[in-house]
Amino acid sequence: MGLNYRKKRRLGPLPIWRNVSRSDSGKTVSYSFKLGPWTWNSRTKKSTVDLPGGYSYTSD
Repeated sequence: MGLNYRKKRRLGPLPIWRNVSRSDSGKTVSYSFKLGPWTWNSRTKKSTVDLPGGYSYTSD
């Protein structure tokens, strides 16, 4: 499995984050867009909605 490295950095005042992940297999970069409780990820193309009480809903 090896060592994994992840870093999440906000890009300016916009609700966009750059996610960098490094492992033995290489480097992966994805972007996340968050608006209120809704999040979309560019790598997985999934939308997630944060629900009250620690729950969340993910659509493909």
